[in-house]
Amino acid sequence: MLKTLRYTLILFLTLYSVNSYAQKNNQIDSLLKRITNEQNKEQVDLLNKLSASYYRAENRETKDSAKYFSQKAINIAQKIGYKDGLAEAFYEIGKYYIGIEYKPALATNYLLKGLELFTVLKNKPGMAKCYMQLGLVSYLIQYYQTAIKNFKLSITAKDEPTSNYLLALAYIEVDSFLLAKKYFATSISQFSKLNSPERVEECYLWLGRLYLKTGETDSAFFYINKTIVAAEIRNDNDRLVRPYAFISGAYLNTGNLDKAIIYGEKSLDFLAKRTQSQDDDISVIQASKVLSEAYATKKNYEKAHYYLSLYNETNNNYTQGNLKQKIGDMQSMFEFDKAMDLQKIRQKKDKEIAAQQIAKERVIRNALLAGALLLLLLLGGVYNSFNLKKRANRALQKLNEEITLEKKRSDDLLLNILPEEIAHELKENGEAAARDFQQVSILFTDFKEFTQASEKMSAKDLVAEINHCFKAFDGICQKYDIEKIKTIGDSYMAAGGLPMPNKASTKNLVLAAIEMAEFMTQRKKERLAENFLPFEMRAGIHTGNVVAGIVGVIKFQYDIWGDTVNTSSRVESNGEVGKVNISGTTYELLKTDNAFAFERRGKVNVKGKGEIEMWFVSKSADRA
Repeated sequence: MLKTLRYTLILFLTLYSVNSYAQKNNQIDSLLKRITNEQNKEQVDLLNKLSASYYRAENRETKDSAKYFSQKAINIAQKIGYKDGLAEAFYEIGKYYIGIEYKPALATNYLLKGLELFTVLKNKPGMAKCYMQLGLVSYLIQYYQTAIKNFKLSITAKDEPTSNYLLALAYIEVDSFLLAKKYFATSISQFSKLNSPERVEECYLWLGRLYLKTGETDSAFFYINKTIVAAEIRNDNDRLVRPYAFISGAYLNTGNLDKAIIYGEKSLDFLAKRTQSQDDDISVIQASKVLSEAYATKKNYEKAHYYLSLYNETNNNYTQGNLKQKIGDMQSMFEFDKAMDLQKIRQKKDKEIAAQQIAKERVIRNALLAGALLLLLLLGGVYNSFNLKKRANRALQKLNEEITLEKKRSDDLLLNILPEEIAHELKENGEAAARDFQQVSILFTDFKEFTQASEKMSAKDLVAEINHCFKAFDGICQKYDIEKIKTIGDSYMAAGGLPMPNKASTKNLVLAAIEMAEFMTQRKKERLAENFLPFEMRAGIHTGNVVAGIVGVIKFQYDIWGDTVNTSSRVESNGEVGKVNISGTTYELLKTDNAFAFERRGKVNVKGKGEIEMWFVSKSADRA
């Protein structure tokens, strides 16, 4: 287990260097030529750079040089009093002890020393990387809450994409899936801006794994396939081992046994032929479990038994192994520190108790003659104190119940105003930053000739009818996991793909719009049967990029902006009553989906936008 986890995370932190193997060697050779016997700041900085370069080397023997040069840097920096270089050397050797030798106790010791110096120096990038490595130590020994705390401190010191990625992984381990999605989205955005495609792929892979774990199979396929396509383009079979293992599970969940078997066996085959000899228990467990179940379903019990045996053997090694032995030194250190702290507390407490005992005996001796009276007063005081405490506890319990109830009300109110992920971010950080989103679908609806209709209805009837319709729309949005944005008069606005991108969001938004149109058609029949004036609805959808965030500080709301919003409004206003009008952009995303039937309208001239390709969409005959 540890070997696989450590390989995965250290690989992510070190493998994707921009330098080639030859460039790394040239860099090391250049630094070695500049090393002298002088003991000054320049030599310390050179030794730290050499340690970092060797840590990123290709083999263990070369990597071990990182420890040697870090120790030399520490010795010189301590001798000449160079705090900046000493902090960096502590960080480098701490990183070595967790990434290469896997000695958590030593790693923690050096990283804490580095963190202390970086903090004194007010070096936030240094603090950030020490906190990140401390979080990694905690993650590897499965202290996930401590890992989360350290990764957050790292992000506070300096917001880096790797810390956001690691924080997402830690949240998965404690089943905080919404927060995991949030930090995956942040790290993907940051790595994309840094032009780090392989790191983006790693984020996609684990995000797909998360969706597989939560049963959202469409999203799992979407993100895992992104990783597979990229690796297949590069013809990188080593990087296909785990995506193939994960997607085999997705195919099993959908009942496609043949593809589950194909990808599961390819994963194990590529792992056996891997050019680098690292084990990957996670992939073996996933693929063998899928293959065992798939072959058993196909009644090929010989192969099912073979893969079940492989699964049991690997899983036992993964979950049992020698984890306790490997982290025993760190646990011993913690227990020793804890025992020492307890001993100090006990000694202090013993002194306090002894002093109190002497004072107590002096008081008793001086008050012996008045003992009876004092006893009566004491009993009376105890009785009164007991009653007072009892009343106070009842009042406190009632207050706590009221506070708990009010907190639930405020949380429910916040979730009614904001998307769940944004509400969590607002409560956790006190703010929620605006973010860019790609491929968001926006729905607008309005009622035809609403102004003229409203003049023929009383204010009470008008509001009641709008409320009746919009309540139905709200229910439809919840059904399809669509985010309601706001209502303005008779206009209703909703979005698919916020605040977390989802491949199925555009399809779900169109289905929701069709259902809204069907509701309004049925509502029209009911109103006419009762001799009431009905509303008739237009609906329009367009897909594109938007910016989303919280507006204002009082009576705030979650809102979206961008040309996509304006275009969506124009598509709606150029639609027809009872129909759902979509732009050509949205049509391109759905045109192969058998759930829908499309009616081409051609290019429609739109005010301020020019000509826009539009289509009417409805459910296909099979879905109707």
